[in-house]
Amino acid sequence: MKSVFPVGLFASFLLFFASLSHAVNVRVVALFPDKALVFIDGERQFLEVGGPPVQGVRLIDASSRKARVEVNGVAKDYFLSRDMGDGIQSPEKLTFRINRTNQGQYLAQSVINNNSVQVLVDTGANVVAMNAATADRIGLNYKDGNTVRVETASGVVRGFQVMLDFVSVGGIRVPNVEATVIEGNSPETVLLGMSYLKSIRFSEEGGVMTLQARY
Repeated sequence: MKSVFPVGLFASFLLFFASLSHAVNVRVVALFPDKALVFIDGERQFLEVGGPPVQGVRLIDASSRKARVEVNGVAKDYFLSRDMGDGIQSPEKLTFRINRTNQGQYLAQSVINNNSVQVLVDTGANVVAMNAATADRIGLNYKDGNTVRVETASGVVRGFQVMLDFVSVGGIRVPNVEATVIEGNSPETVLLGMSYLKSIRFSEEGGVMTLQARY
């Protein structure tokens, strides 16, 4: 008996497999108001609302939380809180790496209250610590802070507890960072202690200290 395959059904299968062969792989990696940074088939593209489609991909709407993207005529909403292989993924977290010096230290340039300051990463320090001269240079009114006793290599000296507006290292900004200002010349370099480090992710491997924003 001769089998008959419906022509209409056969045509539908052809269209289905043709659409699969031309499927576009879209990955949205960052969102902004009316704009989105996407990868289309592995190629980085910046789309804007109202702009022309790129390889069949068009941005209909976008905010800092979600985007509506049209791919080959099919529109769909995606949210940053969802992790989808063909849709929106959270932007890569800001990461900064510091190479260890020959003296075994991790030194970096930071911004403290809009002032450029070199810091030494010190996971053994409870708070950010600096000497009085540094505090004077960046305009801290530290003498209004609570007085504490700090043990240094030169003996026990007076310190003052203060709250920094923010500390930023490699663009990783942390607001409201507790610090201690110590009378005298110690420490020579500002210590980047746990009052900053506890708010980020950090790790050390092979002579490289990696700092990463949590969000």
